[in-house]
Amino acid sequence: MDDSLTSPASERFPGSHQPRVAAGTANYDVGSPEYLRSTFARAAAVADRVVGLWLARGGSERVLADMRDSRPDRSVGELRAMRALVRTAATAYVRRLRDEGASPERMLVLVKTAAGHPGAPGFGVRELTDDVVRWSIEAFFGD
Repeated sequence: MDDSLTSPASERFPGSHQPRVAAGTANYDVGSPEYLRSTFARAAAVADRVVGLWLARGGSERVLADMRDSRPDRSVGELRAMRALVRTAATAYVRRLRDEGASPERMLVLVKTAAGHPGAPGFGVRELTDDVVRWSIEAFFGD
């Protein structure tokens, strides 16, 4: 595996003053592949849970009554928040790669590897992976 994905960000980016954010049980530099991987994993779990709740309610005549329950609303809100975190993590990582001179092709390979779930089953994970690719391209070629 590419050691740029396994070595701590502080070793790969000496003098970097990136903020550190708790992601799960460890602290990672924002803009690092570890931070993207951790954020993506948490968001993927939430996405698949929300899709599962939606599918479970889809065959029921009580769909409207169920949607008034606070739990689905909380899950949807949690998914929106996690998607925003993943987008921020992907954008920061891609901009770091771009600033280091990575080609667009190399950037996509590194982003997909950092996300860690490119071939994982689950509609939520696949949808999130597609979004990360789109957001990464936008960030690479944007400001």
